[in-house]
Amino acid sequence: MRLASAVEESFHVWKIDSSEESSISFGHMTAVPSSKIVHFSWDVEEEQNGDHFIIEKSIDDGQTWETVSRVESIGNHKERHTYKVSEINMVEGISEYFRVSRVDIDGEKKVLDAVNIDHPILTNMKLIPNPKNVRKATTVSCESLICSEGEMNIYNRNGELVEQRRLNLSKGYNRCQIEVKNLAPGEYRVSIKDEFDNTLTKRLVVH
Repeated sequence: MRLASAVEESFHVWKIDSSEESSISFGHMTAVPSSKIVHFSWDVEEEQNGDHFIIEKSIDDGQTWETVSRVESIGNHKERHTYKVSEINMVEGISEYFRVSRVDIDGEKKVLDAVNIDHPILTNMKLIPNPKNVRKATTVSCESLICSEGEMNIYNRNGELVEQRRLNLSKGYNRCQIEVKNLAPGEYRVSIKDEFDNTLTKRLVVH
């Protein structure tokens, strides 16, 4: 099994099964995440006696796999065909693995390719209400894939630290409040950082 980057662009072909009864000439699979959806595609140059393909997912470094999609074979062919399918994917870990397997008409399954997708630990930082309309307080929120210690830092336009707060980041949604009445009018940079130095930053304007 070959692990490859989800954004790999090179293409190459090799024989997975060269028997006359059931053969396939296969390229590589790509898996491109977009919000909560992953778009899969793979190229097949030649195919004989195939029944269907399955996409499987693993969140434990390939120890166990769960089927997430099934795509029917187009039948015997000797010209390149690109299979495509998009599936909803709820992120379950920092690294997720996906593989494509081919099942022939006799029910024999053969793994063709595998890719991994690495997800950022911290995402979706927001300042609510809109920073330009802040008067008394604003809520800072973000999402984390893991539990960790962290901190929120506020810097002025000169890059000077004007406020620091320790955070206990939980897995999932996190939020805290900034009392902007304690800040002089001006522009600030608010950052959230976990114990592994993953950082998110947003601009804050205090009137």
